[in-house]
Amino acid sequence: MKKTARKKHIVALLILLAGNLLLFLTIWLLEKYDNVSSDQILFQIKSPASGANNDLMSSAVVRVGGFGIVLTAIENALYLLLSGGLREKFRNHCRYRQYCSTKLPAFFRKSALVFAVAVLMMATEFFVSELDVIAYIDTVTTESDFIEEHYVDPYTVELEFPQKKRNLIYIFLESMESTYADVTAGGSITEDFIPELTALAKENTSFSNTDGIGGALSFNGTTWTAAAMVAQTCGVLVKVPLTADNYGGEDEFIPGVISIGEILEKQGYHQTLLLGSDASFAGRDSYFTQHGNYEILDINALKEAGRLPEDYEEWWGFEDRKLFAYAKEELLRLSEEEEPFNFTMLTADTHFPDGYSCPLCEDAHQEQYANVLCCSSRQVAELVDWIKEQPFYENTTIIICGDHLTMDPEFLDEIDENYERTIYNCIINAPIEPVCEENRQFGTFDMFPTTLAALGVRIEGERLGLGTNLFSEEQTLTEQYGFLMLDEELQKNSVFYNTQFLEMDEE
Repeated sequence: MKKTARKKHIVALLILLAGNLLLFLTIWLLEKYDNVSSDQILFQIKSPASGANNDLMSSAVVRVGGFGIVLTAIENALYLLLSGGLREKFRNHCRYRQYCSTKLPAFFRKSALVFAVAVLMMATEFFVSELDVIAYIDTVTTESDFIEEHYVDPYTVELEFPQKKRNLIYIFLESMESTYADVTAGGSITEDFIPELTALAKENTSFSNTDGIGGALSFNGTTWTAAAMVAQTCGVLVKVPLTADNYGGEDEFIPGVISIGEILEKQGYHQTLLLGSDASFAGRDSYFTQHGNYEILDINALKEAGRLPEDYEEWWGFEDRKLFAYAKEELLRLSEEEEPFNFTMLTADTHFPDGYSCPLCEDAHQEQYANVLCCSSRQVAELVDWIKEQPFYENTTIIICGDHLTMDPEFLDEIDENYERTIYNCIINAPIEPVCEENRQFGTFDMFPTTLAALGVRIEGERLGLGTNLFSEEQTLTEQYGFLMLDEELQKNSVFYNTQFLEMDEE
């Protein structure tokens, strides 16, 4: 093969590989995630990837990298065969020699680059159409002043704390939907898979979008764990401008927002974040240390403290049955201190795909995910019962909230297409009663002022960030504008968001 031809062959091969990798990446995303969004992909690209689940990463490497390389190798072998590149190797095969003397090999040699570009273009079209990239780009390149006009800076309103400050226990439940408790959803929801959580919601305060079991609507920019935790603690969604710097790591994580962590820190709260994975994944450690100086207790911190073996690795780090045990230990420790505490934790066993089946899980259902949901429900209820027996409970508010809708693409694929899936919430032992719990339209960012209200804090105007105190009669932004309009406006490019929250230079 001549030098020029060799260079063209290498270029074509690289383009072909890129197209194959993009093809298998799209297929993998569609199989692994339910309604994966472009902003989530951008966020993952721009945020630290350390601490990701090994099984998920292995799946990506094999299904995307491995399959892409194998397909490219097969295509390259076929090209060499058809272009006459194996003439010397098969010189004793008369039929192949005869084939090489025809015009076909020259045609394939000339068409190699065109074919490679065509594969890349088709893979790009598949990626763009399946992930609705054009609509996303159209939306995020449209300017909007909506966030600037409706954002309420917590430092500009009066927050009146009770004389005796209440403790806060905030439990983020991975992928916990109210859908799992509502048989009207149809499909695989044949019974209440989270009966203990359902009972807690009925016995305590739980805001619903219906007159039955329900919860928060899922807005873009709140649909993955890091974004959900941001939304619920500072009342804004996570927007990922194409020109934004990295999220997390050594960089500041949305430096211009004011979170509940910063508000409670100023009130003297001792704040702890407990999670059974690597907190650096997606920059969660950066967010919680920069916005409230939380003490981070993740798999790395627990190993360093000798509370976990150095080589321990299960699921995303360590499983929830250990997480709940550590939660009890930390709550007892925090309760012995003089200052009030904000203890925040995040579960992981109910993460897709299929969840993590631990020894506590029962085999009551055919699908593993259903059994894992049941197990998580029991463990949460057991923790709540334990907390109620502790002396500190009297002055403690417990908030249990799903982080986002499940990303499992199969478990809920057969439910009623008209059913509106929502995110679970429950508030226990709040010192106030809501004006109305049912038929409320709201997002998880409304939990920011609602959480402070659940601590007995009086909020001037009942709004903080983009959120509204759900205990009040004040309308949420969702109730004012409707879900579809609000979701579209919040996705649009906001110079205010970029300059005030991300502290980007205005272009």
